[in-house]
Order: sequence, then C-alpha cells, then structure tokens
Amino acid sequence: MKMKALLVANSASMIDHFNRDNIKILKSLGYDIDIAANFQSGNSSSQERINAFSNELKEDGMSIIDLPIPRSIFSIKDTLKCIKTLKNYLSSNPCEIIHCQTPFGGLVARIAAKKYFKREQTKVIYFAHGFHFFKGAPLVNKLVYYHIEKYLSKYTNCLITLNNEDYTSAIELLDAETVRYVPGIGVDCDYISSITIDKEAKKKELGIPVNNKVILNVSELIPRKNIEQTINVFAKAHNTDCTLLICGKGAELNKLKELAEGLGIADKVLFAGYRTDILEIYKACDIFLFTSRQEGLPVSIMQAMASGLPVIASDIRGNNDLLTESGKDYNFNCLVPLDKEDEFVSKLNQLICNTELSKDLGVDNKIICKEKFDIKIVHRLMEKIYRNLL
Repeated sequence: MKMKALLVANSASMIDHFNRDNIKILKSLGYDIDIAANFQSGNSSSQERINAFSNELKEDGMSIIDLPIPRSIFSIKDTLKCIKTLKNYLSSNPCEIIHCQTPFGGLVARIAAKKYFKREQTKVIYFAHGFHFFKGAPLVNKLVYYHIEKYLSKYTNCLITLNNEDYTSAIELLDAETVRYVPGIGVDCDYISSITIDKEAKKKELGIPVNNKVILNVSELIPRKNIEQTINVFAKAHNTDCTLLICGKGAELNKLKELAEGLGIADKVLFAGYRTDILEIYKACDIFLFTSRQEGLPVSIMQAMASGLPVIASDIRGNNDLLTESGKDYNFNCLVPLDKEDEFVSKLNQLICNTELSKDLGVDNKIICKEKFDIKIVHRLMEKIYRNLL
C-alpha cells in the first residue's frame, strides 16, 4: 500500500503556483497525493485556469477536497466547517505527510491533524509564506497571529520559512520540532533564459507603442501589494514614451484605474489582467517596479531577475533577501524604503534614462538568481526535507 500525502492551502492557485514541483517530488518518493484547497473563490488565477488545474489533478489520479478556507481570522464559523471537513477526510484517509501552507491553510490543517500528530501517525510540514507578525506589522497582527503561530507550531514537525527574517523568528519564538530555510519555490532559470520573443510583436499584441520603454509590475491587485504607489511613482517619473504595464487580477482594479485617470496617465497605464504568457511578457519589458508592503519571497521579482530585468523594489522582508546584492557594483541600491516615494521616482528616472545601467543590473540579476534561487536548489532542499520525515 502506497504512502499518502495531503497538500493543504487556502486557495487552489497557491497549489498551482507554488506546489507543482512538490507534487512531483512526493510522487517520485512513492506517495499518493490528495489536494485540499478553495477551488471556488479567493484565487489569484482566473476561474478558467482553476477549472483546468482541477481537471489536471484529477487526470493525474489525485482527489480534491474543495475546502472553502476563509481569508479572515474572524470567519470562525467557516473555519470550523473546514476543520470538520478535514477531520472527516483524515479519519478515513490516513496520511503519512500533511504539507500545509498559508496562515489559514496551516491553521485548519494543523488543528484537524492534531490527534494524529500526537500519536506520531502523521508528519506535519508547515511552509510559512510570510508570517503576519513581521517587523513593522500592525500591533493587532503581532497580538493575534503570533500567538496562533506559537500554539500551532507545537504540532509541526518541520516549519519551512522562505526568508531570513522569518527563519530567525521561527527559531527564536516558535516551537516546531525543526525549522528549515528554503528560498521560496525557486524559478527555472535555464527555462526562462531560453525563452525568446519578438519584442515588437509582443508590444503590439498588448497594445503598447513599439518604441515605448515598458515598466512592469506583476501583482495581485490587493492592498498589501501597494500598486497605488507604483502608479504614483510612475506618474511622477519621466514617463514620456513609457508605459506602465500591470499584470494581475484583484479587487482593487477599478480603484487603480480611477487613480491613473485622476493623475492624467490613463493612456500610459495598461492593466493586462491575469496572464498565461507572463514569462514572455517579462522579456518584452525594460524595468520591474515593485512597491509591495508585505511579502514572503516574491516569485515575480525572481522571475524578473531570471529574465534579466533591473528591479526597483520596496525595502521589506523578502524583497531584501532577493536584492541585497543587486546593484552593488554600480553604486545603485535597488531597495527603497516604502515612505521614500521621491527616491523611487529618482531611481526609476535613472533606469529610464540610462539604458546601459539597466542592462548591467539585469545581467547581474540573472547571475544572482541562478546562484541563489534556481529551482534546482529548492528541489534538493525539499526532497531532503521529505526524505527526513520518512
């Protein structure tokens, strides 16, 4: 009889974007795998993509538990329903490994699996994609989320963090049996490097003037991604013959469109929505601008680096894991404090006006990404973690 692993996350898109390789590794180790996530709402991908992903999982022999995990800590009734659903599943589907992620996915899974953890029947992995009690977080986050993570860490065999700040916090403040650092999900640097496109044709496809420089942001359109500041920075910069391209979907779309209209740059800001050709889009752009307030270890920055783009980003946890070495040889600090909007503008102007500097930074980013964040590095670390739990 094969061993069984259960992957749990708050959304199906989280499984799709961050766990495809983990599924392959677990399968190679002899596990049957089931997936528990919200396939109906709260996804950063289109519903069409989620439906296709669901079919892919089923065709590959995996069962799906559609788990409507809420995204608010105060949705107690819905949270309890999800815990009950998982308890019922586990009672008839013993699992050797439960790999959970995201704060709410981790909460639901670890409470549901608590009795199996105590009996040492199940090994529990929690992949923290960014603790909510990070440095500079609102006091309520520290009061609420820290104590939840502290309690749940007692029922965690291996807690994985993807940035150095969270790794230190997990070691010093939490009670998991082991803590491991893994640099996110990594990116396939060789594959991204191999992608070639007709840059002019891609710009025409997107409706961008072929001679325009393209400043790119790839984010879910939600408050913590702080796209509003990206638009404000672009509006203040030398944006003649430039386009700001924003790829992603989310609740703030209309608000952000109104902001661009109010700033008189609606004709220069393109909202492209969720894209399945995002790796090609990176290759059609010139600069990556990322003003997020809160991150774990952003895949979009890694993809930009692997694509050879210069990056300007907020100096926050996760971003500074990726970009600390970027620009050192050129006296160009790619990281900017969130409250220094004029510094964002100044750096963006430098890159818009200095093509050679942009190219040099992009080349450096490719090297850094390959050395530190390549998918092969992550694969080796995750396989070792899974094997150590056997």
